Amino acid sequence: MKINLKGLFLRFKQKGQTSAVSQAAVSGQKIPLFKRLFSKKKLFPLVGGIFVLIFISSFAKEHISCVGGFPVYKKTKKETAKKQAEQLPTPVKVYKVAKVSFRDSLPSLGTIKGFREYDLKFATAGVMEYINFKEGEKITQGDIIASIDQKEALLKLEYAKIELEKQEKLFELGAIVETKLKQTQLEYQSAKTELDKTNLVAFSDGYIGSLELDKGSYVTPQDKVGAFVDIKDVYVEFGIIEKDVAKIKEGQNVEMVVDSYPDQVFKGQVDSISPLVEGRSRTVKIRSKVSNIDEKIKPGMFGRVNVLVYEKEEALVIPSSGFKKKEDQYFVYLVHPEEDTPKEETLEEAKEKMNQARKTKEKKSKKKEKAGKEGAQEEPQEIPAQSPEEPASQLGAIEVRPIEIAYATPDAVEIKEGIEEGDLVVVDIEQELQDKSKVEVTETQEGIF
Repeated sequence: MKINLKGLFLRFKQKGQTSAVSQAAVSGQKIPLFKRLFSKKKLFPLVGGIFVLIFISSFAKEHISCVGGFPVYKKTKKETAKKQAEQLPTPVKVYKVAKVSFRDSLPSLGTIKGFREYDLKFATAGVMEYINFKEGEKITQGDIIASIDQKEALLKLEYAKIELEKQEKLFELGAIVETKLKQTQLEYQSAKTELDKTNLVAFSDGYIGSLELDKGSYVTPQDKVGAFVDIKDVYVEFGIIEKDVAKIKEGQNVEMVVDSYPDQVFKGQVDSISPLVEGRSRTVKIRSKVSNIDEKIKPGMFGRVNVLVYEKEEALVIPSSGFKKKEDQYFVYLVHPEEDTPKEETLEEAKEKMNQARKTKEKKSKKKEKAGKEGAQEEPQEIPAQSPEEPASQLGAIEVRPIEIAYATPDAVEIKEGIEEGDLVVVDIEQELQDKSKVEVTETQEGIF
């Protein structure tokens, strides 16, 4: 015989519940509402329902709006702002790459000296007898600049000449040997040389720079009479700081400007480089020869010098603000433009144009009436000044392009590889741009070098 335990358990449970209810009913007691509502069977569904109602009301407040009596889903402010930020292009400035003449120079300030510049001194002592030129006066090669007393030198030369003639006759008669004749000839040449020493002779064309002594002064070989200078060509001496010495080489082109002729550029080449670095200034002295055919440059002037350490024609150059470096790799942001997007005219701008046109029309009509009344000649009509139109902005996409740099200066760099003429390169980079990101070109620079 089988016993159905499950059935017995259910009947016993129902019987217990029925007896409890019936007992409560018989005793006349009522079950409290609080216990009935918050019993285990009803508490959890009640709390869950409250949370569901709160969530539905919050969602409806944020995402549902009523349009024309119908509920419509709306996006949150965060989603809208995020989408707008993703869609708005970044404003950028670009430089249009072009082939230009690229140069790098080292500036300096130098002192100008004559090509030939030396002190005038006599080779013998004596009293100054003649000075044939004034300070600053031009002289030519072979001119006698000054002379000292020649009386003694002339007497010695005359005596040597007579003695030479006497010895030559005796030699012809065979009365003396040849050695004696040669001795007399040398004495005559010595006397002639002593006479030449009494004159200061110009060795080349030039100018008298200064005169230190006057006529009648006693001079010795150590005394400076004056200065001679040749200024067909001049030298400019200037210093280059130690860290830039490696950039300087003989034969490099030099450009110089002087304050007397600020609009004229004088050209030359580096002639010599000193092997020493001067102590206090830590500079190396450079000497450059500069052509001075017109003789405008005077020794003693200051020259503003530029040594051209790098020159190249037809070079692809961009501003230094147009490239970036990352992990030993240089790159630029190229802009590939889309179709032009003309700038929309605002209501205020349209009103301003209308007012300007109306004022111009009124001026013209008043002038015509005035000319008709007075019968005078027609005055030339004034053409209203037109304000320059703002260039239309362009939309484009960014390309991150790696480049190779050939030469760099603080202001510009020459590109060896990576870009071509006509490319648009972002300059004045303020933030990192991503590849294929949208940008708006607000300004295009051309020919800034």
